[in-house]
Amino acid sequence: MSTPFKKRLLRTALLSLLALVVGAGIAMMQIKNDRALPPPPKVAGVAIGGDYELVDHTGKTVTQDEFSGRHKLIYFGFTSCPAICPTELTKVTKALEILGEEGADIQPIFITIDPARDSVDVMKGYISLFTPRLVGLTGSQAQIDETLKNYRVFARKVEDESLSDYTMDHSSFIYLMSPDDELISIYRIQDDAEFIAKDVRAKI
Repeated sequence: MSTPFKKRLLRTALLSLLALVVGAGIAMMQIKNDRALPPPPKVAGVAIGGDYELVDHTGKTVTQDEFSGRHKLIYFGFTSCPAICPTELTKVTKALEILGEEGADIQPIFITIDPARDSVDVMKGYISLFTPRLVGLTGSQAQIDETLKNYRVFARKVEDESLSDYTMDHSSFIYLMSPDDELISIYRIQDDAEFIAKDVRAKI
């Protein structure tokens, strides 16, 4: 493992430890902003999801059929995300811990929105910070763009001349998908792990 990658992984690990604290403040800001928005759409009849062909964190090419027959908790983000993404993945990890055996057949999946930086090796190192059940998926930009479109995920690159690197602006939702890849629930930043576990328990 290269020295730059070790430093990046260490930085991410430290950030993930702070994520729960930082996430509380982010959640309060999100709640404030959501007051001006209409309520989330009812899940029934919403067309979210679809076929994809991506590469997992071991380098294996996979499609949606790889996880067929299992419930999924899917989150879209990027490994360089300073707070929101590690907070949400930590939330997924905790929700699965709360569910215990009841959630044993649920597959957590993290799909990058930043494939240019999130290579197989980077994804492998990043997902190791969370539940060992987590699968990380990356791919070409075209493959990721198609997947984002199918799941109605907003993502765009944000560049600043004062920065040496770019960041990503993106929607932040956790999707609960059925064994036949139908949307069951959408969880937002303000939905904590306890809420997610309770809702999942009631719907699977």
